[in-house]
Amino acid sequence: MTHAISRRSFTTVTSAAALGALLDLRSEAGAQARSSIAVRIERDLTVLDPAFRQGPHDGNVIRVVYQRLIAQKPNSAEVEFDAAAELKQVSPTLIEFTLKPGQMFTDGFGEMTAEDVKFSFERFAVAPVDGKESPYKGDWTGLTGVEVTGRLTGKIVLSKPNAGLFAIALADVSGCIMSKKAVTERGVEHNTRPVGSGPYQVASVERQRGAVLKRNPAYAGTKPFYEEIRVNFIQDPKTTELALRSGELDFAVLPPAVAEPLRNAQGLSVDQSPGLAYIWLGINMQKPPFDDVRVRQAIRLALDVDQMLLAGFNGKAPRLNALIMQPILGYWAEAPVYRRNVAEARRLLAEAGKTAIRARITVLNQPTFQTMALVARALLAEVGISVDVDVQEGATYWDAGKGDAGKNLDLFMMRFNGKLDPSFLMQWFVSSQIGTWNWQRFSSPEFDRLAAEAIVETDPQKRAALVIKAQQEMDKSAAFVWLTNDVAFAVRRATLKTAYLPGAIDWQLDHFAGA
Repeated sequence: MTHAISRRSFTTVTSAAALGALLDLRSEAGAQARSSIAVRIERDLTVLDPAFRQGPHDGNVIRVVYQRLIAQKPNSAEVEFDAAAELKQVSPTLIEFTLKPGQMFTDGFGEMTAEDVKFSFERFAVAPVDGKESPYKGDWTGLTGVEVTGRLTGKIVLSKPNAGLFAIALADVSGCIMSKKAVTERGVEHNTRPVGSGPYQVASVERQRGAVLKRNPAYAGTKPFYEEIRVNFIQDPKTTELALRSGELDFAVLPPAVAEPLRNAQGLSVDQSPGLAYIWLGINMQKPPFDDVRVRQAIRLALDVDQMLLAGFNGKAPRLNALIMQPILGYWAEAPVYRRNVAEARRLLAEAGKTAIRARITVLNQPTFQTMALVARALLAEVGISVDVDVQEGATYWDAGKGDAGKNLDLFMMRFNGKLDPSFLMQWFVSSQIGTWNWQRFSSPEFDRLAAEAIVETDPQKRAALVIKAQQEMDKSAAFVWLTNDVAFAVRRATLKTAYLPGAIDWQLDHFAGA
């Protein structure tokens, strides 16, 4: 597969986009002039560094502070030029790029050059930062380095093909271009005072509150609609609902039970779409008695996924039976659908010599997860497994499975945000992620091999087969009880036109405008 993007191929699209933006500006000016909006994030901002971000809450700010060589079009996974004037895949392992001239970093850090591109990409997988490897190094699998061939030109060199490189790295957060000089001078401070060349710059960041983004007057691209975007951290969905009703917030993604009543709220609109997250109940397969596969199988059979989803999502979320959801490549249509079987669960526990187990299920302090955990507790009690529900606040919860602390987990409920590429979804479960995001402590050499082969396989059918085999290895472990790929309920002010990728996880704040 080859990718060639030329300036000519974008002439028509760019002209149409510019005309649409102009019409939006005129429409809003004639209706109701607003210079700022407020959006809600459910996790606090932590690190505004592309290589060390903690999730989409960071990523949605990063995406508008920095530029990329290419970027997704509004409300689409298709790409268009951003910082690049030209991008050409010469071979499966060589990509050449030319930057547009005159793209300036904020705070006086000068013009973007190919040296900045080299610095930004290599810090993921080639040149660890202060000895720390990026948790997103998998996005850049195969990267050997970036060769600078001129002030604005260079070559991205791979040791092997990377089938997801354009979608999950170059066009997304892992493809953001930082100022080498700014990062070097500011050090750790750059995590909250980032220097970019994108449509917005960070005016302020306050822990437990969020950030204020201001339009970047030096941005070389199309000026965004809003002068200011306030990114507000509000963990509680009900508090978020009240803020939407009162007009303090203009946009938020909410659970179905909270979002549905807002359909009738004056001045608000609710957009529903299939989710692109994946939610599951995980089991620490290295901690006794859960190190016995029969115990894990018993837990899987004792649970009733449909009942848990009915309680947690009001029946609005579809059931998930394996890691990969439709329409992503490698969807396993024949994945087993485990139905509750109390007798078989009891038999497996008796065979393992574990007829009375006491365990803890760790969940985030969110109503959806708490409700599903309570249902799980009742179901497991019927087979002799007594469960305490450990509800934790965000900062504590997200560290619960990391490092040595993760060895003490029993059961947990997790939600990961996805992208439209199977390798992005798979990378968190390789053995090297134990102690980081692989909280099951799932260690399978075969899964690792299949994941490594899938990222370099450019034939879609062969790649899909590898992805399905990898999911079969996960299924054999019985360490994953898949629940749902979620459902996205995006609530917005009726006068606001939003832009985000499928699943409403990855936002395009620079394309938010008046409706």
